Amino acid sequence: MVNAGGQGIVNLIDVGSVGDLPSPWHEHARKVRYLLRFEPRETASDNPFITTIDAALWDRAEERDFYIYRGRKGSGSSLFPQNVDYVRANFEQLRTRGPSYLAETWFERSQLERVERIACRTLDSILLAPGQRIQYHFLKVDAQGAEYQVLRGGETFLRGGCVGLHLELFEIPLYQGMTLLPEVVEYVATLGFEPVRKLPAHSTFNSQYDVIFLKRGVQGAVIDTIRQVYALT
Repeated sequence: MVNAGGQGIVNLIDVGSVGDLPSPWHEHARKVRYLLRFEPRETASDNPFITTIDAALWDRAEERDFYIYRGRKGSGSSLFPQNVDYVRANFEQLRTRGPSYLAETWFERSQLERVERIACRTLDSILLAPGQRIQYHFLKVDAQGAEYQVLRGGETFLRGGCVGLHLELFEIPLYQGMTLLPEVVEYVATLGFEPVRKLPAHSTFNSQYDVIFLKRGVQGAVIDTIRQVYALT
């Protein structure tokens, strides 16, 4: 059960997290007022301050294949297929990066179990829908390679009320067709965001970084609270 909502001033959108609030918001749940969560096959919460939408976000409305891999309890599933050929061709170099147990088990965990057809929507279509009155401030995305597409589908929100981003971005193309970290950083810069913290590399082959962005020139209680949550000076 998500322990959040109703007390804070930050309205948070969480894309791709199953279960509780993502870190570090989990430790600062009282700073969150409204939470909007996106996760395919996730059940709704009975908390009136939390809205769960059983849909994937993309840069346009359409049905797409969702690739479900063995992973660890479904981790690693994505709208993109795993880039097995790339990993196989570069494995001797990649295996020296990150935890060895993750490298040695990557091929086993990346076995495709099934493909499901799921509905995709854009973030803007949901936030601009009739009756939607909540102004969200912060967007966290962990979409297993589809971060760029999620952002492209939310440009109106990003140019408007959004003041901060927490993106999990890949430095290595572990999924086919994905957009890598430098291109995403360049893209969000055109929308007014600058990176303020890049956390240490993690996951298999140290392939991913969590990067925090804040909108340039914004001041006020909401962005001050975001700075407190991420311990930004």
